[in-house]
Amino acid sequence: MRKLLRRHLSLMLALRYLNPLRTMFSVITFICLLGVALGVMVLVVVLSVMSGLQREMESRVLAFAPHFLVSYYDGERRGVLTEEETGWPQIVENIKSLPGVVTAYPQLECEAVAQSERGRVSCMFRAIDSSNVNQMEALQPLLREGSFDFGAGLDEQAVLSAQTARSLGVAVGDVLHLTPIGSMDEVARIYALIQKPLATHEDHEFMEEARTLVGVAQDYEVKVGGERIASLRSHMRRFERGRLRDSEYDELVSLWELLEEAAPMGVGAETEVSLTPEFQKAWTKSADALASLDRDREDGRAVKSISEFIMPVDLEVIGIYQPPENMPGPAVYVPMEIGQQMLGFNADGSNAVQGIAVRVQDPNNPGDLGRRIADCLPPGMAPSPERPQGTFWSITPWQKSFETWFRLIANERTMMSFVLSTIALIAAFCIMAVMFTMSMQRRREIAVMQALGATPAAIMRIFIWQGVIIGLAGAALGIALALLVLHYRLEIQGFLAGIGLDPFPMEAHGLSLPCRIEPRVLLNQAVQAFLMVTIAATIPAFLIARQDPSKTLRAN
Repeated sequence: MRKLLRRHLSLMLALRYLNPLRTMFSVITFICLLGVALGVMVLVVVLSVMSGLQREMESRVLAFAPHFLVSYYDGERRGVLTEEETGWPQIVENIKSLPGVVTAYPQLECEAVAQSERGRVSCMFRAIDSSNVNQMEALQPLLREGSFDFGAGLDEQAVLSAQTARSLGVAVGDVLHLTPIGSMDEVARIYALIQKPLATHEDHEFMEEARTLVGVAQDYEVKVGGERIASLRSHMRRFERGRLRDSEYDELVSLWELLEEAAPMGVGAETEVSLTPEFQKAWTKSADALASLDRDREDGRAVKSISEFIMPVDLEVIGIYQPPENMPGPAVYVPMEIGQQMLGFNADGSNAVQGIAVRVQDPNNPGDLGRRIADCLPPGMAPSPERPQGTFWSITPWQKSFETWFRLIANERTMMSFVLSTIALIAAFCIMAVMFTMSMQRRREIAVMQALGATPAAIMRIFIWQGVIIGLAGAALGIALALLVLHYRLEIQGFLAGIGLDPFPMEAHGLSLPCRIEPRVLLNQAVQAFLMVTIAATIPAFLIARQDPSKTLRAN
């Protein structure tokens, strides 16, 4: 060791300067080492906890959120998947057969008002297929009390989130009164609709054309010009479904179908169309029925139809689960059959849902599964008078559904890293100040070495070696301290909580202090600390090596 040091004079002098009093350890050197170590330790601990929090949140989100959600849109509104129209059960089976897909199941959720004897809250409830083993297994880790066992799914039971249970003051075994409010868009549309007069009655030109197309029904055929048929069709296409009361819509459909029978779409405007007596009678009946609609009566029917969306039910609470705090998730789980019953989706033997949820083997790297899922879907419907914008399918990955929330976590981690790195940079400036002080104290020794022939590069190496030694030792000590703190993080958290300084309260996050140790993070922080300290030592070394030895010796 001594031979090595003699060969490297700069390294030997650097070690001597780090321990000038030949004691066990220099106080100044110890302070520098401790500063670097604490900076590395804090950065590694915070980033490891933030990484653990992000991974824990992802795992909890993926427990209750589908990896892909297949929805059906009627224009701009999310439509309902009926078995008769879309054949969604067969679509589910086709998606299940895709490589990489774990399972697929129907999705049904809605806004509701949950009420108990102690309070009332607005919430989101979700209906789940209790016979789907994969879906139920994914939810089990979140369970805190009771169970997710809905049995056959025919009983009026529910599982609540811990936040909802706390807000309502209910526990397992209590009864929850749940009032779904159906499609909020539909309810809002109805209330907006009744503020305006009947759309068809507002269009006086259309009503006049409809009334005069036939006039008084005759017992013989009547011929009309094709341009009148074309004009009526043009008027009817301009009516938006959302602006029509149900009775208006029904009568317009009847009139459209009559026009299709008398003059198919291919008939030109210059062609005369023959209207049979049967057509005249049916047209006159529908046109008169449309003209006789009463706004007050139709508004009353529209308001009454809202009650179809509101079917309250009393549910027994059989379990309480713990989702991540402040994470958008369902407040109440109910069996699929009960959810369909509450929303009227199984009335008259129908079988309707809102979407299809898909769970895959690797949700973070699904590859081209989105495209293959799209290949399993039937084509949408082209625009028609009943659906002016047509229908189409939408496939939403889970990252997009929670994009804002996870971007917030990532930004928080980045900002935390930036702030702590700034603090570490300040520590590096402090070390630079210490190096300046140490170099100024040894100006005479350095001047003597320069007078004896030491080059500026050799002088610089002395102080650079000091920075390298402090940087390496401080980074290694910091990583060791960080690993020690992370290993005993729960005990440290418990101690701090005992004195009222809990930095990560369980109530705020719904989980214990997470941790994810990444070798890349350890290496990055160690290298970053080493470089900062080395640079901090290089600057004063460069300045002191440029001094004039003669002036320094004369001054002393």
